[in-house]
Amino acid sequence: MNISLAKAFCTLVLLSCAITSAYLTYLFMYELGAAIGVAIIFAIIGITLDLVKTMSPIFIPTVAKQNALIALLLVALTGSLMVISTIASISALEKGADQMTVATKQSVAIAEQINNKKLELDNLQLLSKTQLSVNQISKADKTAITVSRVTDELNVLYHAQSNTKDASILSQYDSKITLFIAVSIEVVSAVMALTLHSLNTLETSVSSASSPVNTTVTPPSVRQQIQRVLPSVSTDKTLEMQFAASVLSEAKEAILSGAVKPSYRGLKAAFGIPQEQSKQILTLLHQQAILEPWNNGGYRLRVT
Repeated sequence: MNISLAKAFCTLVLLSCAITSAYLTYLFMYELGAAIGVAIIFAIIGITLDLVKTMSPIFIPTVAKQNALIALLLVALTGSLMVISTIASISALEKGADQMTVATKQSVAIAEQINNKKLELDNLQLLSKTQLSVNQISKADKTAITVSRVTDELNVLYHAQSNTKDASILSQYDSKITLFIAVSIEVVSAVMALTLHSLNTLETSVSSASSPVNTTVTPPSVRQQIQRVLPSVSTDKTLEMQFAASVLSEAKEAILSGAVKPSYRGLKAAFGIPQEQSKQILTLLHQQAILEPWNNGGYRLRVT
């Protein structure tokens, strides 16, 4: 799987959902604020809360590893904002659907008026011919004036019909479809945000596992810690010492980032080191207050 391509797709979908949701929330909050004279303030508040709702799912998995309570509060906040955003989207969509329905009704009404005026015009023209045939000149003149007036009214109706949008198909949207669209925007947005987080974690894990071991000389303090944990490593084995220190450094960074689990199996899969050395590294990280005992001899990140 091409992780970069997947991330680009998820980002594009998330951005589209965020813009759509923010715009619908803006319409709802602006109209709500206009009723009390603070339309701009309400619109800004709505857009801000909508952006928080869109981005917060990305941080939930990371926060959950550090503090479950804060993660739970963040989930509750995100859920509440999603409900508010859904209500705002439904309101804005229904208003748009109502405007389409009004436009369609106006178009139908104009069409009926045009048919009536055309029928009236045909009758007047027939009456005018009849009056001229029996030499009723004065009546024919009056009829001609009426024909001119009806013709002008018919032209006005034709002009109004050309300016009226035909929204007969869009006007068929009902409340169920509106609800489906609003909920879909929120669900897709949350799924894309969580997928982006998973892809970032996967990319970090793959990079850590495939990157070569760093053999740079570590500071004396780290070398001394390795010497204490690995007494079998003598001071004259410089290359071996550097290798052990680099593994410790990379293991520490990988565990802190969440890319590698603090377990024998996790370290072996990521760095290919034996169980004895994995045990020694985990012991050292425990002594550094980075890990804490958990689940019958295992370790996990210390909860601060």
